[in-house]
Parts: sequence; C-alpha cells; structure tokens
Amino acid sequence: MNFENMNLLSQKVESVLGTVRTLREENAKLKQLLETAKAQAENQKNQLDAASAKIADCEAALNARANQVAAQDETINEKDRIIDNLNAQINEKNNIIDSLNGQVAEKNNAINSKDEQINEKNGIIDALNGQVAEKNGIIDSLNGQVNEKNGIIDSLNGQVSEKNNIIDSLNGQVNEKNNIIDSLNGQVNEKNNIIDCLNGQVAEKNDIIDNLNAQVQSQSTEIAEAQSKFQQLLTTIENELGTEININEPATEQANEAAEAPAEQPSNKPQDETPDLFASNGGSQPGFFG
Repeated sequence: MNFENMNLLSQKVESVLGTVRTLREENAKLKQLLETAKAQAENQKNQLDAASAKIADCEAALNARANQVAAQDETINEKDRIIDNLNAQINEKNNIIDSLNGQVAEKNNAINSKDEQINEKNGIIDALNGQVAEKNGIIDSLNGQVNEKNGIIDSLNGQVSEKNNIIDSLNGQVNEKNNIIDSLNGQVNEKNNIIDCLNGQVAEKNDIIDNLNAQVQSQSTEIAEAQSKFQQLLTTIENELGTEININEPATEQANEAAEAPAEQPSNKPQDETPDLFASNGGSQPGFFG
C-alpha cells in the first residue's frame, strides 16, 4: 500500500462517514415526523372528545325540552282526543328521531379523529341546537294550545309532517355517515400501509448504518495495521541506510542529498543494479504496498 492508495483509502473512509452522517440525519427526521404525527393525532382526539361532550349536552337539553312538552300535554283537557292522538304521533316521531340521532352518534364515534371529522361534529352540534330551538317552538306552540284548541290540530299535523321530513333527513345523514366511515377506514388503512412502509425503510436504513459502521471499523483496523507495517519497514530501511528518512521531503531534495553523499566503494555488482535494502531481513517484500 503506497501513499497514494492510503490517501484514496482515507477519502473513501471520509465518504463512508459522510454517508453515515446523512443516513443518521434522515433517520432522525423520520423519527421526528412520526412523533409530530402522533402529537397531531392526540390533539385531534381531544378535540373530537370535546365535540362529543357538546353533543351529549345538546341531547340532554332535547330530553329536558321533551319532558317539558310531556308535562304541558298533561294539562290539556282529555276532550281534545284528536290533539292527544297527534301528540302521540309526535312522540313516536321524536322516538324515531332520537333513535336515528343515536345511530348518527354511534357512527360518529366509529370515525377516527381527523380535522374533517371535527367539522362534521360541529355540523351535528349546529343541527342539534336547531332541534333544541325547534323543541322550544313546540313548547311555545303547546302553551298556545291551552287557549287555542281549534288551531292545534292543523299545527300538530304540520309538526307530524315536519317530523317525517326530519326522519327522512336523518336517514340520509345515517347513510352519509356510513359513507364517511367507509372512506375514512380506507384512509386509515392507507396511512397504516404508509407507516409500515416507513418503518421498513427505517429498519433498512438502520441495517445500512450498522453495516457501514462495521466497514468503517474494519477499515480503521486495516489502516492502523498498514501504518504499523509501514513504520516497521521505514525503521528497517533507516537501519540499513544508517540515516533517518523524512517521508515529507520532496523527491528532488532526496535526489540532491543522494548526489552530495560520499561516493560508495566500488563493488562487483553492475552500476545499474538496485541493491536489495531488505537483504538483512530475508530479502525485499514486494507485496506490502500492493
């Protein structure tokens, strides 16, 4: 191994270390993205829980209004049979509405917390607030029924029709919620696939990093061994020449020093033959720098 090869090896090690640093930075970024996604999901869950609590409050208000309607119905004279019959129909429709509202709430609970879901929950709250206002209107209407019996039949018939429209509307909402659930379930499955893919990439990056760390460790060991062998050879050469060699000197200065050195004693070897500097150690070692 000559100096040029050692320099190339050093550059290769530096490139490997740069790659390791880049992979570690990418791994850190991926972990940060996962932590951010978890925090956002938790925040959205908290918002959805708050919206669900508001819906429960609205439903409680509806139930309280329904109780008030029932109490006022008891004050109506038994002679108003038709009114009682229509009120019974309204109560039946209200039970259907409550059942459908229960289905809507059940479907909403099945939807995972997303920003779109929060908007949908706010829409449900607005709809329930509208129903509370509608119940208040019914209470006012029933208070008027005590003094205006003749207008009650037409008013309650209109309410029955309105309840039927509400039932058709809530049935549509149930179907819409089912479609939303199917869509969001598909999105959740897609996100789970993306997360599984990213986890696989993270594991793959970790394996690459471990492999590169092992290569760097191995190459560091080889470099250390090569430097040790080179120092041993340099010491051997210096002992053979009887002088210290500065490996940092330019080749031209070494040539000038060789020219100024005392002439060697003539020998029987041809002048163009290079002496074996490793003769005392069993001959030259041609394979070390290869």
